Amino acid sequence: MQHRISVGKIIATALIVLYFIFALVPFMMVFFTAFKTTMEINDIPNRSMIRRILPDDFTNFSNIVSVFNGTASQLNGVPFWRFIINSLIVTVCSLFPALILASTAAYGLAKYKFPGKTLIFYMFLGLVMIPMEMISIPLFMSVSKLGLINTYVGIMIPSFISAFGTFLLKESIEPIPNSYIEAGRIDGAGEFNIFLKLIMPMLSGPLVTFVVIKCTWCWNELFWPLLVVSNESMKTVTLGLSKFSNDLFKEYGQLNAAVLISIIPLLLIFIFGHKQIKVGLMGTGVKG
Repeated sequence: MQHRISVGKIIATALIVLYFIFALVPFMMVFFTAFKTTMEINDIPNRSMIRRILPDDFTNFSNIVSVFNGTASQLNGVPFWRFIINSLIVTVCSLFPALILASTAAYGLAKYKFPGKTLIFYMFLGLVMIPMEMISIPLFMSVSKLGLINTYVGIMIPSFISAFGTFLLKESIEPIPNSYIEAGRIDGAGEFNIFLKLIMPMLSGPLVTFVVIKCTWCWNELFWPLLVVSNESMKTVTLGLSKFSNDLFKEYGQLNAAVLISIIPLLLIFIFGHKQIKVGLMGTGVKG
């Protein structure tokens, strides 16, 4: 029996392959360049195509070591691992308040009836559309008056509220039948226990999706840390990478080594959470 392959399937497959190549090539170039010496990079025009891409020695870790321990010229003695630690602290510590506030707000908006509920929900959606730059000045003034400049709390404050997380979790909670909640109330469970022990276990997919997206946003945030951090030892990964953006700086191997080090935590998060992300994007999986 012959299987007929449609033209649409061929085109779709070709587009997927092209997208994969365009997404993978920049990452592979960063990886290869991190192992190249300055002499190799400057000699690229005189090399063959394959030698332009691949480094001469994959065991050359000099760029990675110099960036990691702070001996790279642009880091001024501050090790890059310090920026990694700062970003980890900011990301992890801002994740828990955002997760608690977003999940409780989403539960209230999805399962409770109260005056102004629709208006409040639309206000949350409006927050998603407001860029950080519009509220940065009053927010910076508030943080400055509280004495939180050059502190972890000052960096984390904008990340405590997540309008996107509230919207994502609300849309995931709404399909859960109200009979589950009523059954919990009949059994004598309080509202907090219903939320914690009944609703939250049903949201494993959306919660992991929110955690991965939130961690990515916090890790890649540049604008707000740039405003509230001036102390070298308090700078985050993005600010550490910005130190390499100098017209006079020609150590592209060190730059790509810093980029490679900075994306490893995000890759690990995605590797461990990608299955739950697919579940979260498809919904809670609860049927009435």
